[in-house]
Amino acid sequence: MSRVLTERLIQRQLNHWNRIRTLLKEREESAPAVRRPVITVSRLAASGGRSLATALAERLGLELQDHSLITAIARDRELEASLVAQLDERTVSQARLWVQGVLQGRLFLRDDFHQALVRVIGELAARGGVVFLGRGANLVLGERADLRVRLVGSERRRAARLREREALGEAESRQVLAETDARRARFVREVFHTEPGSPENYDLVLNSDRLDKEAMVDHVILALSHRLAGARAPLQGQA
Repeated sequence: MSRVLTERLIQRQLNHWNRIRTLLKEREESAPAVRRPVITVSRLAASGGRSLATALAERLGLELQDHSLITAIARDRELEASLVAQLDERTVSQARLWVQGVLQGRLFLRDDFHQALVRVIGELAARGGVVFLGRGANLVLGERADLRVRLVGSERRRAARLREREALGEAESRQVLAETDARRARFVREVFHTEPGSPENYDLVLNSDRLDKEAMVDHVILALSHRLAGARAPLQGQA
């Protein structure tokens, strides 16, 4: 075989490999980005929900959205965060808010808050990579959430946890629990017309009386792995 023919064959093979590399690169660039998981955490008062949500966000490298949703809604509607916060999981006099809205040059009533809440949660979830704590995110997203978790616990153990954390007396701690649980339940019933503890609204229910934080994190990650069984790579932070 002549030297010229050999060089031509080599050049042809190089051109072939270059075309293959270009095609593979184009496919990689056009492939849709993998959406990172979205987890919602609902809880009874003092059952350890915030601790669990924070630990999950840290372990999986996700963004935690809790009180920060209020800031996001206020920014979305160009309002004072203090005014928006009054509608967060609370029943507030529409007349009082109307007066405040007039004084501030803006009107922002309960229906406005609910619509903004649904929109902001949906936008954050679409981006992916977030843990939502409360605010009815499990009901806003439904099956669009990758995993919907609820934490429960006995009144006795939750009251003891609250007494230790807030330095309250026994009667006061039980009153705070009752008021907080009632306020959150009222929010869910009024906005979403369902019961806050309805099992069909969750994928995983954990009892913090019987499981510590690390065990609950492990259970959530295991359940999430099963939900994302199509993904081949292990979740970041999974043992």
